[in-house]
Amino acid sequence: MNGKGSLSATNLAGYHHYNCDLFIYNTYNGVEDPRIPLRRLVYESTSTTLDGAQFKRGLDWEAHLLSWLDEENLLLTVPSYPLKGEDLVENILADERNHFFVAGISFVPPQEHFDEIYRKAGLEPVKFGLAKPDLVEITRLEDGVTWKVIDAKASRAVKTSHHVQIYFYTLCLNYLLPHSFFRASNAAAVWLPPEDGFDTNPPSFDDLKTVEISLLSFPLDDFLFRRLPAILSLPRKDVFWHYNALCHGCPFSKDCQRKAVEQGEIGSMSNISIPEAKLLRNLLQIWQDIGVSHLRGETDIEDLALLLEDRKGMQRIGSSYPVTLRKAKRILALPPRTRKASKATAASPILQAARTDKIQIIPRRNFTCPKTEDIAAVLSLLLDPSAPSGASSIVSFSISTFTSVPLRGKIPRTVHGDRTDLIPSLAYIIDSILTLNCSLQKPPRTQFYVFSSAEHSALQTHFIDAALNSSYPTQDIRVCIGALSQGASLLQTTFQPILLSGVLLEFLIKGRRRKRDFQAILERMNPTESTEGTFEELKQRVKEKIQRLQNDDYRKAAQEQRQDELGQLPRIVVLKRQIEKSLALPIPGFWNLAECAAVLLSSSRLREAQCPSDEEIYTMFTNGNSPSDLLEQRNKSIYAVLNNLRSRVSSANDFLLINEAKPLTSTFMDICREEHLRKLFYMQQFEILTRLSELWQSRIDGCPEAPILQYHSTQQGSKRLEHSFILLSGNLDMTASDKDRTFFDYLLVEDRDCDDFESDAHIPVEALFDDLAVSGLVFPLNHYTKSRWQSQNTIVQKELLLADIRDISVEGLRTKVTIQTWGAATFKFSEGCTYRISPRLIDFNISKILSALFELDVQHELENASVPYIQIIRNPKSFNQETVSPNTRKMLEKAAGDMQSLFRMLDGLDVEAAKPLVLKASQNRAARHILSNRLSVIWGPPGTGKTHTIALSLLRLFSLYASNTRSQTDLDILPPKVVFVTAVTHAAIDAVLKKLKHLTQSYKSIDSLPTEWLDKVSIEHVTNGNDHAAPSGSTAFSLYAGTIYQLYNFSKRHSILVDCIVIDEAGQLALSSAALVLRSLRPSSRIIIAGDSEQLSPILAVKYPQLKSGPLFGSILDSLMFVSRPTRTEISDTRPSSPLPDDVSEMSSQGTIVQLTENFRLNPDLGEFVSTIYSKAFRPQKVQARRIAVALSSISRMENPQPTNEHVQILNAVHDFLLGKLTFK
Repeated sequence: MNGKGSLSATNLAGYHHYNCDLFIYNTYNGVEDPRIPLRRLVYESTSTTLDGAQFKRGLDWEAHLLSWLDEENLLLTVPSYPLKGEDLVENILADERNHFFVAGISFVPPQEHFDEIYRKAGLEPVKFGLAKPDLVEITRLEDGVTWKVIDAKASRAVKTSHHVQIYFYTLCLNYLLPHSFFRASNAAAVWLPPEDGFDTNPPSFDDLKTVEISLLSFPLDDFLFRRLPAILSLPRKDVFWHYNALCHGCPFSKDCQRKAVEQGEIGSMSNISIPEAKLLRNLLQIWQDIGVSHLRGETDIEDLALLLEDRKGMQRIGSSYPVTLRKAKRILALPPRTRKASKATAASPILQAARTDKIQIIPRRNFTCPKTEDIAAVLSLLLDPSAPSGASSIVSFSISTFTSVPLRGKIPRTVHGDRTDLIPSLAYIIDSILTLNCSLQKPPRTQFYVFSSAEHSALQTHFIDAALNSSYPTQDIRVCIGALSQGASLLQTTFQPILLSGVLLEFLIKGRRRKRDFQAILERMNPTESTEGTFEELKQRVKEKIQRLQNDDYRKAAQEQRQDELGQLPRIVVLKRQIEKSLALPIPGFWNLAECAAVLLSSSRLREAQCPSDEEIYTMFTNGNSPSDLLEQRNKSIYAVLNNLRSRVSSANDFLLINEAKPLTSTFMDICREEHLRKLFYMQQFEILTRLSELWQSRIDGCPEAPILQYHSTQQGSKRLEHSFILLSGNLDMTASDKDRTFFDYLLVEDRDCDDFESDAHIPVEALFDDLAVSGLVFPLNHYTKSRWQSQNTIVQKELLLADIRDISVEGLRTKVTIQTWGAATFKFSEGCTYRISPRLIDFNISKILSALFELDVQHELENASVPYIQIIRNPKSFNQETVSPNTRKMLEKAAGDMQSLFRMLDGLDVEAAKPLVLKASQNRAARHILSNRLSVIWGPPGTGKTHTIALSLLRLFSLYASNTRSQTDLDILPPKVVFVTAVTHAAIDAVLKKLKHLTQSYKSIDSLPTEWLDKVSIEHVTNGNDHAAPSGSTAFSLYAGTIYQLYNFSKRHSILVDCIVIDEAGQLALSSAALVLRSLRPSSRIIIAGDSEQLSPILAVKYPQLKSGPLFGSILDSLMFVSRPTRTEISDTRPSSPLPDDVSEMSSQGTIVQLTENFRLNPDLGEFVSTIYSKAFRPQKVQARRIAVALSSISRMENPQPTNEHVQILNAVHDFLLGKLTFK
């Protein structure tokens, strides 16, 4: 059949989406069977309702975006017919706006230019069809017009296929638009929808994901002008293809599925990805190359079977290519190693299923699928691909419960509903089961199930969204998270005793307490317990509970619970994963629930549990009918498939399914009451849960991606023995700073898996490791902390070492890894033996952050106090204005102005030391704001002098209050007697201290200045908060600089209250972590925040919803700089014609933000470039003009100046400094 004979940008994107040469080949040249029209083939493949829903989401987003641009008067729509370059130019020039977006463009690519490129390369030209970019952004400048291609994509993130399209459009327009007046912006962009959905949020220019064309040109030019014509000119039999899960939606997938089975391709096996298929083909090629192959099979799978039967060949491959063979064994579900005494050849169940067309059992232990339960709760979610946001993708659900034993209590059999009913319905079923647990002597074993990973991910996202958006009753959320979030109960038993005992003990010690205070404490400790009683009774109950929390009973109970859960069953089992672990299905490529049920269930059982397809369920929903009945039927199918899985696996080997379901519990640490603190408290737990879940998932599968090390030797290091290994597979990395610290942040175990499935040797040791028990401990352990290690599983203590990477180096073709170890494992390192290394959870600060949040919450509720931390979250403007009278602000502003005038005068008199004490214009505005306000946010990019400004402002504060004793009593803001200066990194803190020292010396160098007040200022660097000396009280002002963690330790140890806190590099500090220092603030104190809003924010493990009240889950700088989304008239790529007001108050929600606009690090060109992403243009302070750079560059072109010329020495020195070593002669 004839193909299209041309390719569109969409076809090019499709090639990168499917990663398939045959897709692009068939599209261009046609398919093998001439009886099948290409148009019909494409129509049949893309006409499903589910595929159409995803396509509809893209159309809806594009329409929404164009409508918004039109409302903002930023849209120009051109005629829809194909335009020539001159027609497009005419349309653009006819529009007088300086900035707008052109939609509706279509054009014929410049084929003659492309053909010339192909001819020069000696390749057959490739023909391209009509190009239709979504938008072209036009910006009119004085000397011309710049343009940029933009495509609207409804994806969650930018993909390679998107880059291909925008690059192809840019390439075409580069030829079509005249270069004399039209200039490409050297960038293109993909416009993504708002994260929280375009149904409730307008488009944002922040979601324009720009990429430099120079980054795309090399790989995509290579594809377009070398690899693409090479693919299209191949004989069909030589074109690469592989039938796999990516083929879903491809117009040629049915034909490929048929050929994969008929020709015995690797794609006839299930769930083999493209990289895995390439590795297996590479393995066959190695077998042939090493000279032991006698390929007799007619197909790939027959050749693989012959290879596995060739013990000699497998041994030779294992010796020469151990990593390749190991990966191949994992793909084919073979044990990594076989016992030496075994003479049987390995048989791959994956391979045998494809060869025999029969279901095969994978002889691998399964720890995550229970072999039995009393109650199975099966949950089906209907996800809408056309939903405007991921959070709203759940549109319907059905929960069915199945019991295998008679139960006296009543449990709902089936519950249906839409998205808003999901949390209450789950809570209802969970509460019913928990009630039943209490009524029975032996609680029933309960397990929850979903079929797919997509459903599990959507459910967990829904839990997070529900918890942080407060749209559901708190009790329902607590019950659902406690019962169904993996590890939630572990956090509760690990941290809650520490938090409650520590914070509440302090609470009891200070101040007089009322009866309702003790009632509130008892409610936090146990929400279900009665709080009735007299004042003395309640007080005594609280004391007894705190004493119990401080005993070892709770810790022992927590350890027992962790050992019972770790390496065991997930709270929600994803059934598809369990089937893939334990069964090899004779289904080529990939399969869904309906196909799985059809293969597993007998005809009679299949009739009872007939499984509706996803397409049927979604079609029912889109037609306006309730899909509840179909979803309930789906649940029955899932349960039938589950039982069939168990039956098959258990009948083959009773040791393969290890665990039984456990009685349902629901515990979640929810002890904060204030809305914002509760959400931050939740967030910290979600972060730990997510990181733990990722580790557990990898470990339970035996850490398949863990780097493999081969032992080489041991030598004595400076402090401990150091072991040298050769890296056989995987990747390891370490930063230079890690060499100075010893974290023991890896787990090291012998890589000795074998095929003895009845032995404990096959249990992944890492799966039994308890991260939480030791996550906050410093290794090597001491006498007091060693008991925590001894609480680990016995197998862990015997077979696992903690490892610290001390060095990674390349020696020839090998990577050498040097490691120190800690532990009492009984194995000894043997040369040539292999070991696997994997990360563990380290978090020294989670309990501190949770404790600080809880402490602030107790203070807020029970002490009826104004808590600055809560105030700046709720209403920064109110916090800034509270207690500060106009007279005070006026007096402080005048004092700030007087100091600036004094130093400017001294600088004018050529007093050298006064120069650094004079602030630039925007810096002076910031200093005035700091002196006269309780909250100041100073922001700007690197090089604008943020550190200099806050350091000098602090010295001016000290000077003001020290020289004016009246100000300390008359002013509404507390004098800065105790100041904390903090940041996330030690480098930032060192920079502040260095700047303070320099400025102090400048003060002292001016004889005419009174500097006695400097003797009253103490500046100390807190490097170890637990050991740092307490404030002596001998100085009027004490400044302590250190990380948030060390200042937290310092303030806790000495019960310090602070008058002023400075946070530098605040764009890197999470709002929740800032509580560690802000908890120490007195009322009427100052907060100074400095940072760069464009700097990398704190890296979080979870994607959190954007709350309407502000970015609660980002950095403290983001939170304080939050504004409602501006319109296009407030943000423009072009510079404003008039400067913005000095205080930038219209850009903030609280009028406390000052942007620094002088840049001391960038020359004019760089400053102009960087300022495009900030609201105000910079004023570069480096005065080198462009002509100086041009003059200096001419040095490199000077040839042989006269040796006697006096300027030769100067030229040599300048050239050496700027351009490298070169001597003029």
